[in-house]
Amino acid sequence: MRVALAVFGAALVLGCKGRTRAADPAPPGGAPAEASGALAGSGGGAGSAGAPTQNVLDLPRSSRSAPLRTTRPLDRARYEKLAGLEYPGWEKDVRYLDDRALEVRYRTKARPILGVTISASPCFDCIPPELPRWKAKEDALKNLLLPELRERKDTLFEIGEVKLAGAPLIYTYQLAHAWGPGEDGSQQGPYSNAYTAYHNDGINQIRVTAQYADDAVATRAELVSLAPREDLAQIALAFLDAYTHAW
Repeated sequence: MRVALAVFGAALVLGCKGRTRAADPAPPGGAPAEASGALAGSGGGAGSAGAPTQNVLDLPRSSRSAPLRTTRPLDRARYEKLAGLEYPGWEKDVRYLDDRALEVRYRTKARPILGVTISASPCFDCIPPELPRWKAKEDALKNLLLPELRERKDTLFEIGEVKLAGAPLIYTYQLAHAWGPGEDGSQQGPYSNAYTAYHNDGINQIRVTAQYADDAVATRAELVSLAPREDLAQIALAFLDAYTHAW
């Protein structure tokens, strides 16, 4: 599947819980292990009595241009610069930083909690954004889903092409929901609702995952309502845009 997203502006009007989406699209800015979640509960988190408090989400301002090409492998000094990026409304956690790689995670301060994880490093076996070549990696990419979600017949996992200011990128989208009684009788189960954008320029690579990261909810429809796919796509592209203009 090929998708073209126009991403401009600096705020995303969230489409969750039946709210009206903005008429104009919002700006832009591999999937981490946290692209799958497993939380126990009764479905009473962000999706029910504790209603979401987040209507508009600030995103990194769009550069309105394609990702910048790098000329040499990223190093610790560059990772430290990237790790310093801060955005209003987001809490930052630098998960990993050394001479070889960087992983930074952002979480929204308001609910529903959405997460963004950015992983950057020099290329290793980087593949150009050619869809047939990435589809050949589908099994490896799906391994980032929990086994109990990966094997479900109703799990959605899609690989496609998307453009950011004309530059081709690869994305994956995964949606999976397992809910039922646990051993203690409470309702619980793993879930995943995540959009990942991949980019490399042959020298360095970056992977940005945007995902629902709040309490488990009782239905798949509620999971989608709290974090619509199009919102996750815009968030992931916004952060990828910001990071590839700072690296």
